Amino acid sequence: MEIGLGVDGRFALSQDDQRALAREALTLGYASLWTPIGDTPEPFDICAIWTETSGLVSGIAVAPLSGWSIDDLASVAKKTVDRCHGKFTLGIGVGRTTDAPIRVMREAIEALRVRIPELDIYLGGLGPQMLHLAGQRYDGAALNWCSSEQVFWSRERVAAGARAAGRDPAEVKIHEYVRVCVDDDEDAARLAFAKMVLSYALAGSGTNKTMGYRGHFARMGFDEALTDLETRRDDSASEDELALLFPDKLLRRVGYWGKPAGARDAFLRLAAGLDIAVVRLVPARRNDLDAARLAMRACAPTG
Repeated sequence: MEIGLGVDGRFALSQDDQRALAREALTLGYASLWTPIGDTPEPFDICAIWTETSGLVSGIAVAPLSGWSIDDLASVAKKTVDRCHGKFTLGIGVGRTTDAPIRVMREAIEALRVRIPELDIYLGGLGPQMLHLAGQRYDGAALNWCSSEQVFWSRERVAAGARAAGRDPAEVKIHEYVRVCVDDDEDAARLAFAKMVLSYALAGSGTNKTMGYRGHFARMGFDEALTDLETRRDDSASEDELALLFPDKLLRRVGYWGKPAGARDAFLRLAAGLDIAVVRLVPARRNDLDAARLAMRACAPTG
């Protein structure tokens, strides 16, 4: 299993900080560096800085096609591949697209293959159809917020898609962010981690609870707890109140919060079954370079 490091815009890092982080990631034994993306080119520049500084592979997971045209995405990705001398991976997903999402992602990989044939492209997928498509046509499946059991469930569906297309399932990489919030103040770490889970898991009022991340968390056994929290939210409970009420046993199934000493073992348990497991840093009380270093050192592959 390859272990990567994931850092996003919640950390306030200068370009010099990004270079320092990349150099230390290499020293600590990380194999790759990853960032998520919105609808701007900035994360592509960060990937190039990381690779130019450290020589490590860098990657984006996941660029939402609802925020990009294929032509624009292909253009900025090609420039990044060149800057990284080929050491760059792009993850893509449907984002907010709801009209024929499987068709959209099938057409996207066909278009990008023509424009950037040398680029490894992963599909951000949660449900069975998207995972099947990842196995059929993509270089990897980028999972998110999975329990260990859900990782194996996802791998089976990717493998089925690969076999249906006459591919070797081993050729399709299973990638996931495993979030860790490391802080000596365990209460602050738990609050920050729970808020991040809530930002993905709760359904908006009146929306379909079987779709997207809400359906994904329900498949993992979170439905009853999330329904209770959604009711409390609709009755004006605050975000902090909801975070404090989120059951610890469920939060522990999808990530780690707490002191540095327990982080690495918890991460490795959650990473079982992955080909590329990414230590995704979640800030608690601080979001500077020292806070990032505390977490990345706690989970270091060479630790």
